[in-house]
Order: sequence, then C-alpha cells, then structure tokens
Amino acid sequence: MDSVLKLLGLVFRAKKLVLGEEVLERISDVKLMFIASDSSEKSKERYLKKCHFYNIEYIDKYDSSALSSSIGKNNVKLIGIIDDGFKKSLLKKIKEENNG
Repeated sequence: MDSVLKLLGLVFRAKKLVLGEEVLERISDVKLMFIASDSSEKSKERYLKKCHFYNIEYIDKYDSSALSSSIGKNNVKLIGIIDDGFKKSLLKKIKEENNG
C-alpha cells in the first residue's frame, strides 16, 4: 500500500473524513475528494460537478478496492477529507509520488 493510502487510513481513524452520500450532504465541509476510478460514469459526472461548483480538489487515481482497503471498509467509491491539515499532507504525498 502506498503512503497516500496509509495516510488515508490515519485520516479515517482520526475521524476527519466522510464517506459516500455523506460527502455530498456535507459538501461545504469537504476540502479534498477521493473518487474511485472504477465508479460509474454517471456517478463520476455527478461528483465532478460538485467538485467544480464548490471548488474542491479531487483525486481519481485509486480504484474502489484500494480506497476500501485503506480504511477497512467495503465498496468505498467516494471519500471526502474534512480537515485542511490532512488535505495538505495528502496532496504533498501525492505530489511526491508523482515526482518520485
């Protein structure tokens, strides 16, 4: 498991994320969104519209299986990070991996 997914597990244990439909219900609190790469096209379109409207950064490079195993849940398609500090840490790790 890469460092981003490990950190995502820590964010879950710190209760600084929301899952699934709760992401859309608490969209004003969401700082960063993880969208499963294997989500349906209709769902992705819905999530991306919310991201663009609310100016929320998103990551869509992980599939549902990777997201699910990182937090110990099943069938996770959407994760919303609700903490600025964790958002910055996750984006930094993603940048490091892409440059790495």
